[in-house]
Amino acid sequence: MSSFFYRNLKRQYPEISSGKGSWVVDCDGRRYLDACSGAVVCNIGHGVVEINEAIQQQLSQIAFAHSSQFVSEPALLLAERLISKAPSRFRNGGRAYFVSGGSEAIETALKMARGYFYEQGMVQKRIAIARRSSYHGSTHGALSVTGHPSRRAPYLPMLVDSPHISPSYPYRCPCESPATCVSEACGLTLANELEETILKLGAENVMAFVAEPVVGAALGAVAPHPGYFRRVREICDAHNVLLIADEVMTGMGRLGAEHGLSHFGIEADLIALGKGLAAGYMPLAAVLASRKVVAAFEANSGVFEHGFTYSAHPVSCAAGLAVLRYLDEHLLVARVAEWESKVSQNLEGCFESGIVGDLRGKGFLWGLEIVSDRPSKLPFKANLRVSQGLAEAAANLGLLVYPGSGSVAGTGGDHVLVAPPFNLSEDDLEELTVRLKTALEHVAVKYKNAMAN
Repeated sequence: MSSFFYRNLKRQYPEISSGKGSWVVDCDGRRYLDACSGAVVCNIGHGVVEINEAIQQQLSQIAFAHSSQFVSEPALLLAERLISKAPSRFRNGGRAYFVSGGSEAIETALKMARGYFYEQGMVQKRIAIARRSSYHGSTHGALSVTGHPSRRAPYLPMLVDSPHISPSYPYRCPCESPATCVSEACGLTLANELEETILKLGAENVMAFVAEPVVGAALGAVAPHPGYFRRVREICDAHNVLLIADEVMTGMGRLGAEHGLSHFGIEADLIALGKGLAAGYMPLAAVLASRKVVAAFEANSGVFEHGFTYSAHPVSCAAGLAVLRYLDEHLLVARVAEWESKVSQNLEGCFESGIVGDLRGKGFLWGLEIVSDRPSKLPFKANLRVSQGLAEAAANLGLLVYPGSGSVAGTGGDHVLVAPPFNLSEDDLEELTVRLKTALEHVAVKYKNAMAN
């Protein structure tokens, strides 16, 4: 019996052995095409020599320095690189705060938003608004703003009571369009729900709105209605509310741009980054603070009362810097944008299974929503755990995809994410499609029979 505390103590997990490019190998010698980059992390694939060498070089100098005592060269260079390519309101005065993971980044962004108002004497501003069907992390504050019922349920008595508004979810738009809704009017209506909530709570009490540009794990690569984020930005400005972009999954090129929110023509006040920042080679995440946020601290105490032991870890920052250099040198973010239509066209073949209701996404982040009946968009029964079944069927075929559920009313609905490394080859894309279609066909037969019975 293992002493390891598995995520699910009633499930068997294969032991990983090695990885190269878009493939990983377990200790039994089975090869898997990593079509989800782990958990949408390994943006440049596995076993990149340049990253390993950068880590080794930093280890040969110093592994650890506490951020209350020192700052390292890799941290300084990485911050400069991130801010120099950040949106305009971050350049010439914005700063980067480094942590170890996405949950820590959201936790930090929330506390930084609170600190921004506290430093200016607006001590009543404390409420963060988020959206239903969202996931922002596992730490206390991040889980409080998360709008995913099953992830929150065991810990509800511990959580801060954060308000949640409707997501912008075109496939299941409240207007009840028979197809995916692309109405700007619906986007504005959904965005206006934010203003209604701010006014109900009192603008003097609301500090931030938190949202992913494209909703990842909780909804399965859902991009918003046209005009949605433009209206959100207007509302935040009108009521002195900070916009926090959760780019933990969508940032660092995953959507074909350095920051996913740039696709929608607006800028955030705080940006949470993670996952692809160090592409899985080391634990690393960050919060980018815009000029105005930094200025509030600089003009007052100068102190952000917050920190983690491993904040700005020199080896992690060296890995992140090497990853971003690799992305730039190999033009991989541009490649993601160029290949977007190619990936989409390949995945469209998955509709043949009869259980894919919607294919949506951007860049190299795609979601397939699984339904029992396509015309009515009826989901499978939640207890069937169809997305998990699909992930298992795919793994049996040597393909890794990222399952999710709760997209319908927080409890029903199934989807999987397809999010391969940016340097995926043509042959691997074809292999990915073939194996995914086969897995879908197996699942369609298995669960259609279960529904009939």
